[in-house]
Formats: sequence, structure tokens, C-alpha cells
Amino acid sequence: MEYIIMEDQLTEITGLTVAQRKKVFSWIASLTEAQIMEIIQGGVKKAYQIKAERPEISGKIVKYCANIVAAREAGWDTIKGKGYRVADAKQFEDFSHLRKAKAADLIQVGRTPVLRHKVLAHWGEVKELKLAGTGFRPISDYLLKKRKLKVSASYLAQLWKEIESNVNF
Repeated sequence: MEYIIMEDQLTEITGLTVAQRKKVFSWIASLTEAQIMEIIQGGVKKAYQIKAERPEISGKIVKYCANIVAAREAGWDTIKGKGYRVADAKQFEDFSHLRKAKAADLIQVGRTPVLRHKVLAHWGEVKELKLAGTGFRPISDYLLKKRKLKVSASYLAQLWKEIESNVNF
């Protein structure tokens, strides 16, 4: 029971799970001695701040948490120590619109121009087959078998809308 209470206090103060706290100390061990001393000194300062905020917590928990908080401030949870913090779930959601915009840009770029040029080289046949009532899937199969040109039916439909709706083509 006492361990559970202590675990809750540690998680509340540091904001980290048991596994993450262990990783903090292995990260500290990988640093230079000067950096370790800087973190420990920062931990001493943090211990006074934590003790002022939470006087009911025992000294050993305060010192332990203070060293972890000091390590986080020194850059434990930054990307390759560059100072950019790892995104929380809220921050991840905030940037979802940027990811959607990037995906939209990629989709707008479309297929490689090489495929487009190859299909357009046979556009007369595609148009003739389509006007005869053939669907895009059989036209795609025809181009693959007769012209060795692998193109999807959906891409043919997309080109059809784009080209046949443009009267200047």
C-alpha cells in the first residue's frame, strides 16, 4: 500500500512512469561528468522548490523527483538533445492540420509525369475505346496486355475527367 502511494507521488511530481524514470537515469549516466554535475546541482535547487510546494512529502522522494525534473529540464525528453520537446498528445493533435495539409500536397502532385506522358501517347486508343462504351478497367487491362503499360483504372478515370472536360486539349 505504501509503495502505491509513493508511486502515485512520484508520477504526479515527475510526470513520468516507472519505466520512463529508469530511462532518465540511464540517459544521465551517458552524459559527461560536467553535465551530470550540472543536473545534480539543478536537482538540489529543484528539491527546495518541491519541498516548499509539498512539505508533506518525505525528503528522499523530494530529492529523487528533483533529480528527475532537473534531468528533464536539461533535455532528457528532447529530440536528440536539440531542445525540441517530444510532443504530448495535445500537441500532436494541434499539428494534425499540418499533417493533413502535407498529405493533400502530396496527393495534388499526383502521378509521375512519365506515366502521364506514356498514357497520353496512347490517348487516341483510350478515347476510342471509351467512346465505344468500354469501361476504364478493361481499358487498363488492354493497355497492360497490348502496350505493356501498367496504369490503374482510377488514374484513367482521373485523366479522362481532366482531359475531356478541357476543350483546349
